Amino acid sequence: MTKHKLGVCVPYRDREIHMHEFIPRTGKYLKEQGIDFQMYFIHQVDDKLFNRGATKNIGAKIALEDGCDYVCFHDIDMIPELKGGADYNHPGDFPRHIATNISQMNYGLKYHEYFGGSVIFSKEHLEATNGYSNDYWDWGMEDDDLFWRCHLEGLTDVTYLESELDNQTFARFNGDTSKIKIPFNRKLRGLTSADHSISVLVRNQHQNHKTGIFLIGDADIKYIEHPIFRIPGYDYGLSFNNSRAISMTYWNNFNKHNYMWIKRYADQWSWVTVTFDKTNKLSHFYLNGSEVDSKAGYGSPSPLNWDSNLKSYGLQDIYLGHTPSFPDKLHGYFKGDIAKVCAWNRCLTSDEVDSMNRVIPKGNKVLDLNFENLQEDIEQTDVELLTEDITIPNSIIPYRIKGRFRCLPHKDEGLVNGKWAKGETTARNEKRYVTQMQQGKINYKEDGIKQLKYKLVGEEILTPWAKMINIEL
Repeated sequence: MTKHKLGVCVPYRDREIHMHEFIPRTGKYLKEQGIDFQMYFIHQVDDKLFNRGATKNIGAKIALEDGCDYVCFHDIDMIPELKGGADYNHPGDFPRHIATNISQMNYGLKYHEYFGGSVIFSKEHLEATNGYSNDYWDWGMEDDDLFWRCHLEGLTDVTYLESELDNQTFARFNGDTSKIKIPFNRKLRGLTSADHSISVLVRNQHQNHKTGIFLIGDADIKYIEHPIFRIPGYDYGLSFNNSRAISMTYWNNFNKHNYMWIKRYADQWSWVTVTFDKTNKLSHFYLNGSEVDSKAGYGSPSPLNWDSNLKSYGLQDIYLGHTPSFPDKLHGYFKGDIAKVCAWNRCLTSDEVDSMNRVIPKGNKVLDLNFENLQEDIEQTDVELLTEDITIPNSIIPYRIKGRFRCLPHKDEGLVNGKWAKGETTARNEKRYVTQMQQGKINYKEDGIKQLKYKLVGEEILTPWAKMINIEL
């Protein structure tokens, strides 16, 4: 059996109180697990902005040179709990995220794709991903960047819905002129004001040439909704917006607005379903059969309650890819693909929605658009009909091992009251990650552990299993 050695790499600056608790408590925990380990506190002693990614890379480089064959990148303010703590053993085939139950987050995750706190990488994983970027300064996004590197290297947990959508015909919308109008018919009468459900299989595309991606740190970019399924007026229906979310808008009869959303990457097929329960005045929002989970930070609360009665739209037509309410090309047109559009004059059950990818419910169906054989009265403009075998990604998340961590008291330097606590520096990091890294404009093979530039100032032995490495960047 191969004997492994772990290097615990901790970025450090002005956290002495935390360090004095981290070393004995985490050290004791690792010893009780029988882990052969060495801790490396990488202390950035220059007067530059702190660089967590670069200091973690330096820790990993030194750990590997010391004979470690895997590393744990570890925040100094997270301590594994004795009961239900974390598994620090070699990660095997995939990097492992172990800070999955955090006291600061009521023993949940900060957000759906969170990859911080404590993550474990083998030497081979570091070679493939090139570690962290060295170009995120001050606070934020270096963990997200590492997650995306893992995704690009096939080292994330991607699942797909079970479906039978081979040789599926769909409609492609160009974002400028494409639209489909579904004329009102008697089956649709009163649809939106009573129990009802709508479901759309859609693949969204960003329209970066029109407007940039809306980010938390942006003040100059407008928030834009591109219509997928709309009934015009006080517009009812689904959209894809430039904050990278699919949204649902509906109104009551006093014109009060209700809004639901879920984060979703572009260029992914998504089965989106919304149900309305008139008796209990509740709307439910589902992605790929699962209800939106706001606790994981990637959607609004669901179910959502509404007041009074739902708005009726009389004899209004339904539009796909367009809304006459906003005829300009910036707001009024959707870019992407739509493969299925269904509506029912009843509230589907959660079980029916969950199995939608296998069996589409039939009872009380009032709309079932078939792109293989469109009805003669359906008007289409500049829509291209294409065919492909459709696969539906369920999620892209890190490989995880459940681990409970107690967070030591510290100032929140992340998102506070809807704004970045660090202001412009985090906003700059966010823009780099979303608009460059995720858009494939950065070659991560040329920005990482292999390109480190630093000066070793000195080394201190803190305990037999802990070193302080003083560096300048």
